[in-house]
Amino acid sequence: MKKSGSILLAVGAFLLANFKWLIGILKFSKFGATLLSMIVSLGAYAMIYGWKFAVAIVYLIFVHEMGHVIAAKRKGIATSPAVFIPFAGAFISMKDMPRDAKTEAYLAYGGPLAGMIAFLPALPLYWWTQDPFWALVIYLGAVLNLFNLLPVSPLDGGRIVSVLSTKIWFVGLIGLGIMLFTNPGPIMGLIFILGLITWWNRLRENYQHQVLQYEREQIEKFMHDIAKWPELETTWDMRVSMNEEVSALNQAEPDKRFLVPFLHDEKRLARDQKRLDKVYMNRKWELFKQWEREPIMFIESDPLRPAPSQALQEAEQAARQRLAEVDEQMHRLTTYYVAPASTKWKVLAAYLGLAAVLSAFFVYGQQLLHR
Repeated sequence: MKKSGSILLAVGAFLLANFKWLIGILKFSKFGATLLSMIVSLGAYAMIYGWKFAVAIVYLIFVHEMGHVIAAKRKGIATSPAVFIPFAGAFISMKDMPRDAKTEAYLAYGGPLAGMIAFLPALPLYWWTQDPFWALVIYLGAVLNLFNLLPVSPLDGGRIVSVLSTKIWFVGLIGLGIMLFTNPGPIMGLIFILGLITWWNRLRENYQHQVLQYEREQIEKFMHDIAKWPELETTWDMRVSMNEEVSALNQAEPDKRFLVPFLHDEKRLARDQKRLDKVYMNRKWELFKQWEREPIMFIESDPLRPAPSQALQEAEQAARQRLAEVDEQMHRLTTYYVAPASTKWKVLAAYLGLAAVLSAFFVYGQQLLHR
């Protein structure tokens, strides 16, 4: 183990033994998770690469994440504090979803832009001191942010180019796959898998929209049916009819065949429709039995003025809530990636410009380190 790593371990052990109150303050403070995870990452990097590298990499990652936080704040989107993961970088989570891909691209662009600004002071410092440490800061800053600009979701680059076309994700996946084949690593492999899942989900959005549309119809039918129950003179016929329908749906043999996406989408949709039929029919049947057992209440004890059923009111409220969720999902599927041509040109220019500048600094940083 390197000497610097041993020193850091000793210091860490001393702090844990004698300053537990400090850990408690950090744990419960607003940025406690950020500070604690930053310290852990700093120690992990220092043990392997030395403290200078650790300070440089943690500083660059921190500023990059703060770029996302600032961009999110400008758009009125709340975020969690940044959390560092040793050898994997850091992340923040959004408490609110962006309303469209344009907003998401703005948030994503803030990270690498701030990351580039973070290492710019190292340029004059290197020219003045000729210290290789500042050359390392330039190189690391360029590498980190240039890698993040790869057009693969969930990387920043993938979120930026989604405004242009999500088809670019496939090109990015090919490039990342080549990099993974030539230089395999767990983090790059995880990013590739997540990117593949995101790309596939995007391809299947049209099918998801069809399923949601059918569920929307089932919810409306559910609300329409239960609204008529209080008008029934007798519940017997309804009970018999519903019992037969529920029994038929529950006894039907489920289709467990493997259906190839796109090729067998009609059969997949029919299977999903039967599943939703079963879900909402069973839900309606259970509600019907609960409603039948519910004692009848009257307004001001007037037998001619029965009070609305609490069970039906709660069921209608839950159905309306789910209907709103389905409508929101359908809206996002159809409009999220829609942007005017002027916006696409601006995003393209900003993306290529930042990538070009970072590429130049990457080459320059390499030249400095090899002197």
